[in-house]
Amino acid sequence: MKGSSSLTIPPFFDLQSRDEVGSTNDEVRLLAEQGAQDGTVVWALRQSAGRGRHGRTWTSPEGNLYFSILLRPSVSIAEAANLSFVASLGLADAIRTFIPECKISLKWPNDVLLEGRKISGVLLESKANNSGKLEYLIMGIGVNLQHYPDDARYPATSILEQNKDNTPKPGKMLEAFLNSFDPWYKLWNKEGFASIRTAWLDQAHGLGDKIYVRLPGETLSGRFVTIDQDGALDLDLDNGNQRLITAGDVFFASS
Repeated sequence: MKGSSSLTIPPFFDLQSRDEVGSTNDEVRLLAEQGAQDGTVVWALRQSAGRGRHGRTWTSPEGNLYFSILLRPSVSIAEAANLSFVASLGLADAIRTFIPECKISLKWPNDVLLEGRKISGVLLESKANNSGKLEYLIMGIGVNLQHYPDDARYPATSILEQNKDNTPKPGKMLEAFLNSFDPWYKLWNKEGFASIRTAWLDQAHGLGDKIYVRLPGETLSGRFVTIDQDGALDLDLDNGNQRLITAGDVFFASS
């Protein structure tokens, strides 16, 4: 792929580029099993078998950004799950460098919204070692630069739709993300989740508002209170009870 060697990125990352892959997460998994180093990044112009959470298809036309990062922090599987919040902060900062006038917010647990519509998502896949600790984590990310799906479960958008005059090329968005993510990742490694949690809540979409959380077999409604020290969503149910949600699809009453 032309142009990847010209990107200015932190030395922690080892960037590998492809024209097309089935899935960047699958490519990174192969490299991880072969002993690839912490910080390995695979970026592809196209994916023929991209996927989102719960195995959903991720539409991957050329013009958007698709990449995955291999990380090997010395933490538990549960602690590693909070890296979706770290990635979201890096994404928000990166997107803001190109369209600072647009409203960017963070949707629990792993999406970035532009003017209230999804522009980016994070998919984490991990493997434990024999002692139950994290062996490696794969962080897959897609950013809608020029295209977005019309039939998404949650309304989507692209940078092109919101700002035709400053739509970055995929490589420039990747460069911006890696430079934005690096300090957040270092902060998480040094201080844990507490500082990340505070920064994420400052940009959380719908905080304090009524939301709906779709779970397997049921849909809950209530007020989005906060996220706890482990990243779970704290929901005040309409019936007065409280519930912590560790996984689910969030929808807002106004959407």
